[in-house]
Amino acid sequence: MRRLLETAALIAFATQAMAQARPPLPSTAQAQQYEAVLRANPNDSAARRALLDYYFRSSVLDPAATIAARRRHILWLIQNAPASELAGLPAATIDAAGHRLADPQGFKLASDAWRAQAARTDISAMALANAARFFKLSDQEFTISLLDRAHTLEPANKEISARLGDEYALAILGVTMVNGNGFPLAADPRLMQSPAAQRARQALTISADPYALAKAGYMLSWQGMILYAQRLIAFDPRPVAEASLLRAVSLAPNDREIASLMAAFREIQRQ
Repeated sequence: MRRLLETAALIAFATQAMAQARPPLPSTAQAQQYEAVLRANPNDSAARRALLDYYFRSSVLDPAATIAARRRHILWLIQNAPASELAGLPAATIDAAGHRLADPQGFKLASDAWRAQAARTDISAMALANAARFFKLSDQEFTISLLDRAHTLEPANKEISARLGDEYALAILGVTMVNGNGFPLAADPRLMQSPAAQRARQALTISADPYALAKAGYMLSWQGMILYAQRLIAFDPRPVAEASLLRAVSLAPNDREIASLMAAFREIQRQ
């Protein structure tokens, strides 16, 4: 019973901390209008964003048609706008299995397209970060390498640092599935001993990037404690999370964002 109560409290806290207001979904008629807009102007990001959200969130559309539409829009982004904000959205990912929108063929096509982009010598930091977003669960070692390259190109980019911290946490916890808000749904204990997990643990002790460390610590605390409370992982992630956050604070003692993540960690422990 205590574990169930702990899980409920953690999920409630995470929901409050992570949930974001979502715009209403377009109607079917509006979606058709947006598709017409893109046929005339494929670079209309507002129309493409609305359609990505529409196909990702709607639960009443025919799955086969939805999968085909998502694949078309996502492949266009990878091939034509890999550094765009849209290409890094959760709605711009494809999973090979695990839910009703899983698309193994689309996953293969998108994976190949992202790997082709990552092989380019002139790829930008944000395109690398978006590629990493796509592979963050399916290939965590490759994801960390992509983010390391992005960080080398833009060492002061806090968003890239935060994504690197997110990936450290996912690798250490062996997470294999998350929902659109980042809630962990499954973990594989074997992945906790993988090269990616070992690399992530080492990074938490030697990295000089306070934002990556702070984000890793925070994600280890709330994602890890949900998994731990549900007995999906066997180790208590709090010591690793706290050590990472304390290291971040020591590297940037006056940074408000890092202080805020430490405060959120303390609140999770209080919950």
